[in-house]
Amino acid sequence: MGGRASVLCAVALLLTGCGTGPPSTAPDPAPTAPSPTAPAPTTSSPAPATQPTEVARSGARADVPTIEIMKQLARRAERIAKRLPPVVVPTDVDPASNRGLGYREMIEFGFPRDQWAYLDALWQRESGWSHLAENPSSGAYGIPQSLPATKMAVVGSDWRTNPQTQIRWGLAYIAARYGSAQKAWEHSQRTGWY
Repeated sequence: MGGRASVLCAVALLLTGCGTGPPSTAPDPAPTAPSPTAPAPTTSSPAPATQPTEVARSGARADVPTIEIMKQLARRAERIAKRLPPVVVPTDVDPASNRGLGYREMIEFGFPRDQWAYLDALWQRESGWSHLAENPSSGAYGIPQSLPATKMAVVGSDWRTNPQTQIRWGLAYIAARYGSAQKAWEHSQRTGWY
């Protein structure tokens, strides 16, 4: 099979959920909301240099053509086809949580580990890593707060309930629009959306 055909097959497998390993039998625990007095969970990576400001959040609302999202997914498929070693999740991140899934997917997308602090901060602020989060005023939905939410359907028809579908779309969006989680975080800090 030629290189292009291999990539297309890998993308098809990723989009259908085939070939990604056995499904988890444990449901993803619902994220717990931090108490108003407790600091937000942190990672072992240094926190982004700028602090969040009180800006109305609108989520991932910029238009990125579907072809660009698909290119990023194909890039991920190529990395997986190389049979890279399993991703080790940081010790302060529950591997069975949406955050753990997000970390593994981020590495498989080819983002360096130092981008985790930015991605974690961005999606913690946007959705608390809840795959059911919905912004009642804008309609932004899911972990990456896609606006409109239906944009995530390009990755999978289960976008409403599957955190992996949402994370894959969100990472492809960040890669296509900003190139790094740090740049997406910085844009969000300035504008209130990314």
